[in-house]
Amino acid sequence: MDLILLAIFTEPMFLPTEPVSLLWVLPICLSVSLVYKAIKIEEFRPGLFILEVAFLFGTIIVFLLVIAVILLVIAQSVR
Repeated sequence: MDLILLAIFTEPMFLPTEPVSLLWVLPICLSVSLVYKAIKIEEFRPGLFILEVAFLFGTIIVFLLVIAVILLVIAQSVR
């Protein structure tokens, strides 16, 4: 059992690097938005909760896109 655990850390795991694999960020962002708002909301009303989760989800996605564009510009300027 110990050797299997050690092998996990010595052999890198394959992670796909296709553009389609970036779509996995959507369920992760949705999960983060749901959990964060469920913890932080003072008074639970379903309509308000869904609205706040959607707003936070959109905010996270927009900032990820902005950061991606900034990093793309930096990568192109280094070439």
